[in-house]
Amino acid sequence: MERIPSATKTLSAMPAHARVWVYKTARDLSAADQQLIRSRGNVFTSTWAAHGASLDACVDVLHDHFVVIAVDEQQAAASGCSIDKSVGFIQQVERDLGLSLTDRMVVVYEAEGETRSCRLQELPGLIMSGTITADTIVFDDLVSTVSDLRERFRVAMKESWMGRYL
Repeated sequence: MERIPSATKTLSAMPAHARVWVYKTARDLSAADQQLIRSRGNVFTSTWAAHGASLDACVDVLHDHFVVIAVDEQQAAASGCSIDKSVGFIQQVERDLGLSLTDRMVVVYEAEGETRSCRLQELPGLIMSGTITADTIVFDDLVSTVSDLRERFRVAMKESWMGRYL
C-alpha cells in the first residue's frame, strides 16, 4: 500500500486502529489559529520519525477546541523520543498562540447549539443548575484510537467518564 504523505493526510484518511492524542483548549480556536496549527502540523508530521522510521501521521483541529495528533503505528510505532517530539510540537503551538492545550481540568461540552467549556471543578454546580444534564453532549478526550474518536469522542455525559459526576 502506498503511503500518503503526511502533508496531505487528514484524520478521515487515517485507519481506525491509528493511535491518537487529543489536546484541548478552553477557548475557541479562530480560523487563523486552526490554519496555523494545521500548517505547522503538516510540517511536523512530514519529518516526524521513530528510530529513523517515518511515522504515518497527521495533525488536525476538531470542533474549534481540539488539536488531534494521529499516527498509524502499524507502519512504525511511536517511541518515547518521538512522543516527546509531539509534545514539544504541542508546547510550541501553546507558546505561539498564547493558550493551553494540556490542561486536563478543562471540560468541553455543547449547550444551546454552541461548544462551551468549563473547569472540572465547576461541573457539579453546572449539573445542579441544570446547565449540564446526563444527556448533554460532552467531548471525551480520553479516546486513544481513530475508531474511538469517531465513535465515542462526542457522547452524552452519562456515557463518558464524566458520568460519575451525575
